Amino acid sequence: MALKIRVLASHGPLRRGTVPPLVYRAEAYEEADRFRERMWGCAHDHESVEHAFNCGVEWLNDQSDETAVQMA
Repeated sequence: MALKIRVLASHGPLRRGTVPPLVYRAEAYEEADRFRERMWGCAHDHESVEHAFNCGVEWLNDQSDETAVQMA
């Protein structure tokens, strides 16, 4: 099962008198899933696309390590 990471943006908490900032979250989905249903999503907000993407990649690497241990 090949997984891909995507980053979604949404509005952050509303601040008085200003436009709400964007916050980013990483999600993983199966590459073969044509609907791209979320398999995993980080539970916290990130201030940049790069930080969110790195969070997703870190999670994906952890999954690869767990799979390798289970196969051994």
